[in-house]
Amino acid sequence: MDNLYKLLRSVCFLAILSTVLGCEKMLDIDPPKNERPSEVVFGSVETAKSALSGAYSRISQSQTYSVNLTLANALAADELRALSGTARYAALQNNTYEPLTSSYTSDIWTDSYTVIYQFNSIIIGLTGNPAVNAAVSKQIVAEAKTMRAYCYLQLVSLFGDVPLVLSTNVDQTALTPRVAASVVYNQIIQDLNEAKADLGEDYVSNGGVSNRMQANRSTASALLSRAYLATGNAQEAIRNASEVIGHTALYQLLPGTQLNDVFLANSREAILQFGSVLNATSGYTNEGQAFVSNPFSFSLSFTLSDGLLAAFEPNDLRRTAWVREVTKNGVTAAEPYKYQNYDSESATTSQRFEVPTVIRLAEMYLIRAEAYAASGNRALALADVTTIRDRAGLDPLPADVNIDDAILQERRIELFCERGDRWLSLKRTGRINTILAAVKPATWQSFAQLFPIPQTAIDTNPNLTQNQGYR
Repeated sequence: MDNLYKLLRSVCFLAILSTVLGCEKMLDIDPPKNERPSEVVFGSVETAKSALSGAYSRISQSQTYSVNLTLANALAADELRALSGTARYAALQNNTYEPLTSSYTSDIWTDSYTVIYQFNSIIIGLTGNPAVNAAVSKQIVAEAKTMRAYCYLQLVSLFGDVPLVLSTNVDQTALTPRVAASVVYNQIIQDLNEAKADLGEDYVSNGGVSNRMQANRSTASALLSRAYLATGNAQEAIRNASEVIGHTALYQLLPGTQLNDVFLANSREAILQFGSVLNATSGYTNEGQAFVSNPFSFSLSFTLSDGLLAAFEPNDLRRTAWVREVTKNGVTAAEPYKYQNYDSESATTSQRFEVPTVIRLAEMYLIRAEAYAASGNRALALADVTTIRDRAGLDPLPADVNIDDAILQERRIELFCERGDRWLSLKRTGRINTILAAVKPATWQSFAQLFPIPQTAIDTNPNLTQNQGYR
């Protein structure tokens, strides 16, 4: 369901253990068989850990967070073109999405608030709860705050002003109005700083999984570097990105000869990855399934844009490793090939265990470079760009290069088709109107840089207003 009220009324708290909190009317009836009341969910360490596992599973398995952030934003920007005539792809590609008909933008809203509700439930259910060991509660709450902040980063970046929901009491939150983006960013930064203070450097084991699929301190630092960059706090962006870069015991850029390994499970470049925390993952991703054609495909679905392909310099190792050219039925496509497996059989054959990579180390260098440039430290900014270029097998840039252009170029090539980085970078740097008006002169309008608030949400909540420019 697409409206916030129905969403919060009906969302299940867990994949296996779910609960509905803060709604007395719901407590008047017996919970469904796949739900348990909050005193059961948070009645022991084991059930509290299961609640966290369920929340991680919900976010990682949602269409938004497993594929649509990449797909929708890449089409909306200048990275990807749809090769089919599907109307919903065309609306994204032409930036003509509408409040009532755009399922992708609506799903981003719905899926985000669904998982925010779950992480809110954990934070509220464990805060001051004597039934769960204090150290365990602190860890779980910190992870939940980190992931809540991550979801709000998506919402505020894509929709602008949004409702800030920190409660599970639907009667209080169903009519929540939008608040200024600055207020949302303040909450994001507060959540992440509080979480960072309580998280350890190592990745913990939960539900039998010990890998990079749960937030640690570096995850919070990495997200803080994003938030501070977005809000213009260059020094804090530098400090937090540097903390992650300096943690060489856990993280390193893989050499150019191993670019194909960057998106494998437990890659040393990964800061946060997604996957099922409750069950073993399959070795392939929804992105691989969406973008990589297979022998049984009747047609090709997407191709990287001509502009993106032309932006690669000769001999760039990333072009060889992360782009695959395929011809089928007379149509040639350049497919995003960061994830190579398209189903479990291809994963078994390739012996590549791929998982969605949410945050990785290369981004930290590019965030720090942009923040250095913003603070006037051109030499250090160029040094970070050079680190990324060296790994790609490229020559150093000339000393007099336009550093802002160089950073945007490296982000474009390094992070293409990764959860909307290009779309967000064009907005953050103020380049979006100039660049997209040139690429899409017939359809681009400035207001389209913010997605429309779903009409179904507005119909239910009279306190919600629509973004400017939409009917």
